[in-house]
Amino acid sequence: MKENIDLFTGLLEKKYGTWNRNKALFGTTPYGKVASDLSISSSQFSKLLYGTATEGMYERTLNNINRLIERQSIEKAYEQTQLIINNSKKTHRKKIYFFSLLFLLIGLITSYFFDFNHSVYKELDYEKHPLENYFYPESSMFFDSPYTSNSAISENCPCSGFEGKWILSESFKLPLPGMKKPGLYYLAKSADLMIRCSNLFDSYIDKGHAMMGYEHLKSEIWIDTQQEPLVPQYFNPSTKEFTESFKQLSFESDPRFKKIADLAAFNVNMFEVYGDSIARKAELSGRLAVDVNKKLAEKYKIDVGNIIKNVLGDLIKASCKTAFNPYCNPNDLTEGKSIISFDCVYTISEENLGLEKGYPYTKSYLLKDQVFSDYLPCECEGNLNNE
Repeated sequence: MKENIDLFTGLLEKKYGTWNRNKALFGTTPYGKVASDLSISSSQFSKLLYGTATEGMYERTLNNINRLIERQSIEKAYEQTQLIINNSKKTHRKKIYFFSLLFLLIGLITSYFFDFNHSVYKELDYEKHPLENYFYPESSMFFDSPYTSNSAISENCPCSGFEGKWILSESFKLPLPGMKKPGLYYLAKSADLMIRCSNLFDSYIDKGHAMMGYEHLKSEIWIDTQQEPLVPQYFNPSTKEFTESFKQLSFESDPRFKKIADLAAFNVNMFEVYGDSIARKAELSGRLAVDVNKKLAEKYKIDVGNIIKNVLGDLIKASCKTAFNPYCNPNDLTEGKSIISFDCVYTISEENLGLEKGYPYTKSYLLKDQVFSDYLPCECEGNLNNE
């Protein structure tokens, strides 16, 4: 428990400043404001501070603090670029403009591609990653990139070895609430993930260990027209595991299943990679539904908009364990073979499926195209967090 308290207070000091117990402050921020920032009550904050909280409370709150620190680092980096823009010479401005445009681009993806009332949906290129041309242009003659260069590989180990295109290794499916009867499912079909080393987090992550991943996902919503209960045929509530019948279930080949909608989404991921571990955190930039079968949704009383905004909105909050890194030496990474897997639990806030602690799933990425595929001057190292 002391370890949880130390980690909790340590992250708060990193975010707000030194803990002043006598004045009930972290830096200049009172306990009440800190609790408000973390979206918890004052009583919950006291439990976390003095060791009477549960393990789950610590885990959720630590994740929230990390998100606040990440956001603070990104905002600080953005402010610095704006300051440099105002003081730099014209010959140095084009690289700074790229950073500013990158932040702007992410915002545009949210507001333009994922605006539910925008007519662009009918013309959306469902097959192409939205940021393809910003990382892999057809010509490098008129292209400038802020990411790892050939001359800086050794300074960005081990993350430089992970740079490139990754794809979803295998699809996964999950049950969804959204109506009072069973039979609604989410099917993750594919994901295109582009990973790049990042120095935005150098203030609290060692250089060469932080990676940004821009992920374009394609998925689907399906309905079981027979609305068979999840338990016991497909899920064992005692072991908290899906049955073999569920694992073998193929929506596409079983005529009793009908697809309600195709989904597209865009996530911004932050990876922290060490010799024996990889941690992943993600923030949703937008999700949209295309080709909605309105008649089918109406027949089974399915509110697709509610599912996308509220039910699937919780999917980004899934708790994923830190993954084992089988590529301590990034030279062991191989295109078409190397896989990184994250074991996660999807806990639905509007739970009506009879399970309080969520549904397990595994999200695995396969290395498709590696940027630096020649020998890298990187050595295998242990997890610096455990030193």
